[in-house]
Amino acid sequence: MTDRKSIAEEIVFVAQERAVDFADVRVVEETSTRAMVQDGRGDKMSSQTEAGAGIRVLVNGAWGFVSADTFSRKTLLAALDEAIELARDSAPRVTDPGMVASVTPATADYSTPYGVDPRTVEARDKIAAIKKYESAARKRGGAAVVNSIVTYGDVVVNETIANTHGVLIDHQTMRVVIGCQIAVHRDGVTQLGVEHKGIVGGYELVGATPDSEFTVKAVEKALALLDAKPAPAGSFPVIFHPSITGLLAHEALGHNAEADGVWSGQSILEGKIGQKVAADTVTIIDDPTVEGKYGFYLYDSEGTPARRRVIIQNGVLKEFLHSLETAARYGVAPNGAGRADGHTARPIVRMSNTFMERGDSSLEAMIKSIDRGIYLKDGHWGYVFTERGQFTCRAGQAVMIENGKLGEPLRDVSVAGLTLETLQNIEMVGSDFEMNMPGTCGKGGQGAPTDAGGPHVKVKSLVVGGRVG
Repeated sequence: MTDRKSIAEEIVFVAQERAVDFADVRVVEETSTRAMVQDGRGDKMSSQTEAGAGIRVLVNGAWGFVSADTFSRKTLLAALDEAIELARDSAPRVTDPGMVASVTPATADYSTPYGVDPRTVEARDKIAAIKKYESAARKRGGAAVVNSIVTYGDVVVNETIANTHGVLIDHQTMRVVIGCQIAVHRDGVTQLGVEHKGIVGGYELVGATPDSEFTVKAVEKALALLDAKPAPAGSFPVIFHPSITGLLAHEALGHNAEADGVWSGQSILEGKIGQKVAADTVTIIDDPTVEGKYGFYLYDSEGTPARRRVIIQNGVLKEFLHSLETAARYGVAPNGAGRADGHTARPIVRMSNTFMERGDSSLEAMIKSIDRGIYLKDGHWGYVFTERGQFTCRAGQAVMIENGKLGEPLRDVSVAGLTLETLQNIEMVGSDFEMNMPGTCGKGGQGAPTDAGGPHVKVKSLVVGGRVG
């Protein structure tokens, strides 16, 4: 077994001898498995192991970063010297000098809990499990199913983080995720049902997820959409299911609250700390310490303790998500949002578990308050233009609201709006709560495990995409 701690400590010690302003090292061992079944056959199966170290230094306001796919002492010491040389060569040309916030020295060892280690499960058993899921979907959908895909993934990351501020963190994090998309077709109409399940934990996720709550649920959603009508186009009052609320919290607000984007002028939240940016009923949180959720961690990739981050409280913008560097730029304490995708990447500011807190309204009261509007459900993807403050969210399912009652089902529904205007137009926030949107968020060429959710929410008016009518 690799002695990651000894390697990390030695690199940091030598970096201090080299008189750098700051240095950190991440020593990482990662194993992962991916499998996919499509249309009744095992389509893909892969297993991967990655190991190496990423070394970062700050010298005279310039960063140097070098990674190596080895734990060789000689190679890593050479990588450290190369990173220092890169920083020194760059320093005369740096116009926005790098900096880091001070952190309290910390030492910690932890492993995320799990029931069944996925590394002990044979590949053929993983394939058999997702074949069973896929078969159940095809059986339920019959001849209407034209494409069925079921995926499985697991990853175990062992990482040691050390820096010249006295941080030494060692952790093992395990994640398992399953997903499916089932396409059905009838009378010239094709619709898609999608489901994802993911945990920080082990293979027990598969045993705890019945067909009815996974692939069968997805195909039933798709079949129902075949009989649904296209959504009307125009501006309507809308109700967000918690999955759509999660998309709003993550895509529309969360990315705007990442401090590196704010610093570079790509966020509508620049200069708004302490200002009212949403309705009084709106509180939005990013919290990596929610156990079991897909964005969970206790220390970020810079060794900063994770904590609950209140982005908006009762409508007022309270804080951004920070790395060591952005915290120094803004003169605030770091809050543990610096995350890196493996040893070959540098930490950047990322979300974790992002959600809107519950309020005190019922879904029934929201529906009764609308004469003609739309109830949006089954959120799976969205997109945000952070610098413009615009967002788009697609709903996998929707229902028309007429005279305070749920009406006919709708399909092919998307909504678009201005982020701050939408947050200010939230009229009711539900007393319920759901956060079941595990996934990988992309930014800067890196992926980060995240989750999102919230309660039901009523918005005064949003532009809905569909047919005119």
